[in-house]
Amino acid sequence: MEKRPAVTRVQSLAESGIQTVPPQYVWPGLDLSNKLRNHSQVPVIDFQGLSIQHLKEKTTQEISNAAEKWGFFQIVNHGIPESLITRVQQVGKAFFDLPLEEKELYKNEIGGNPYGYGSKVGVSADVIIDWKDYYYNVVWPAAQRDMTKWPKRPQDFTEVMDEYGREICRLWEVLMQALSRGLRLENENRVEEAMGGERKEVHLSINYYPPCPQPEMVLGVAPHSDADALTILLHNQVPGLQIKKDETWVDVECIPGALVVNVGDQLEIVSNGKYKSIEHRSWVHKERARMSWAMFCTPPPRDMIISPLKELIDEHNPPLYEALCFQDYVKKFFTKGLVGKEL
Repeated sequence: MEKRPAVTRVQSLAESGIQTVPPQYVWPGLDLSNKLRNHSQVPVIDFQGLSIQHLKEKTTQEISNAAEKWGFFQIVNHGIPESLITRVQQVGKAFFDLPLEEKELYKNEIGGNPYGYGSKVGVSADVIIDWKDYYYNVVWPAAQRDMTKWPKRPQDFTEVMDEYGREICRLWEVLMQALSRGLRLENENRVEEAMGGERKEVHLSINYYPPCPQPEMVLGVAPHSDADALTILLHNQVPGLQIKKDETWVDVECIPGALVVNVGDQLEIVSNGKYKSIEHRSWVHKERARMSWAMFCTPPPRDMIISPLKELIDEHNPPLYEALCFQDYVKKFFTKGLVGKEL
């Protein structure tokens, strides 16, 4: 097999003191000036309403409407302890603070095993590289983790991620029930069942966006939609995430304590297009590092067939998507890299 050239770590590049961004990171004609500054348009939902009887229907409708019209929303009062959020952020930062040689022990394989420490997604030579390093692995179930790529330091990494993974699974189940009710399905577990039910997986990507000497020329993440069912995102309160709404890039406001939720491609398929998987990207800063912790809630990737729910199909509502094998979809995603919306 042809040996691929070593990938330069963006963190190391930034810390080297360069003043000019290398050409492989430059987006020709990039325009970051068209950001819509009215942050309030991205829905913010009080998640606690789902557990209060007289607010449950209203909150369900808010979630359904946000998934349909925006594909993105933020949730507050989600029940994850602030102390756990802090620990998740601490162990993530501690990993990226490790010496480069130690992080390289967990490096992934471009075009091969995606788990571990990396800097580039996809094997296409003509893809512009993100201004980002990341760590990627399975969090839940623990049996599916690639332990050869699981960090030994910081020492409490496993304990913290186990606890956070359980909390994300709880949020996933409640969100899936709300989204099922929003589709007027009799069985509120129907959407989750279509995604594999108890066989679902939660994958973690810790993303590190170093300061950049020419931030107006690069992107932390290229425009793309997520290949999963649902993504739940935590960040370090440094702005950068944008979503594409009516052909305009909209900044997502940093709200203390909130989690960002977005619809993935598989949920769009299962809902037959009612819920929208939306393109998003991120920009970077000259003096501040941005970090995010993305939890990708996915069907089991080995044998799951994803298709529009039959309950949503009739003579007036034909299927908008063909059935697909999720494993093949993910393989294509990791081969091509982040190149817009696939569906």
